[in-house]
Amino acid sequence: MRIAYLILAHNNPAHLARLIARLRAPGEAFYVHIDANAPLAPFAGLAGPAVTLLPNRVACSWGDISLVKATLALMAAATAGGQYDYCVLLSGADYPLQTADYIAQFLAAHQGTEFIEVFALPNAEYGKSIERISRWWIRKGKPLARFRWPLQHWLNRHVPPRDYRKALGGGEAVTGSQWWCLTGAAVRYVLEQTKRQPRLYRFCKFVDCSDEFFFQVTLWNSPFRARISHSLTYTDWQPGKMGPETLDASYLPQFAGPVIRDSARNNCPNEKREVLFARKFSDASGALLDDIDRLAAHRAGAPAGVA
Repeated sequence: MRIAYLILAHNNPAHLARLIARLRAPGEAFYVHIDANAPLAPFAGLAGPAVTLLPNRVACSWGDISLVKATLALMAAATAGGQYDYCVLLSGADYPLQTADYIAQFLAAHQGTEFIEVFALPNAEYGKSIERISRWWIRKGKPLARFRWPLQHWLNRHVPPRDYRKALGGGEAVTGSQWWCLTGAAVRYVLEQTKRQPRLYRFCKFVDCSDEFFFQVTLWNSPFRARISHSLTYTDWQPGKMGPETLDASYLPQFAGPVIRDSARNNCPNEKREVLFARKFSDASGALLDDIDRLAAHRAGAPAGVA
């Protein structure tokens, strides 16, 4: 089982180094994109055998097409770098809940499954409105960031809705978590489809949270649809919050069982199934990560769980 870990990071270099060290195993490789808004020097020591720091960095903004662009760059680098059974997209604030051996066994037992969260858009319960794609959204990065909301309100009042159905080409509008674990075949399909039919990517330049839309739409409306399961990353979203909670020791009981399932508050209506990773952590999470490592070591040798 060859796994490529694709990592989007912008801070917490010590945690990122620990994340990579924890996942190191024969056949594994790491492709890391450091946000161009962040200084590169604190991360320079990560480069080395099996770790590639992408030289062409994208200036990323939350919920912006720049995150899709950076992710596509990671996918392209991994595809050029070798043949991988799976590519796992992580943030620099993630951490594995299981050992590297367990993760490899799990993916081998479910080989061919595409682990990406997908559900229909709109979904009012989880705050996923159709306006995310039916309105023209101001880019969240420079140079318009400081004028974003006045411009956005003006656009919403005066500019007609977008014809998103044309951009979807008859496909279904769906959304889901940014974080996924895809087969090498699915990764190549996304890259090839984006090159052949760039219409969706161009449309997503002015979509709100296009990183939670582009990959879901591409794969849901493709031959890979029947293989789609769920995200493998644990997140806990408190009601009304704009992002997941930073995890602390109070979460350890949820990580102690033989099979770890996603949080009931994972910002998704789908069934809560087994997860292998969690977010989010920081450089200050060392003691908690020690406990997570001990729990994973205690489970070592048990068969991989069910999806």
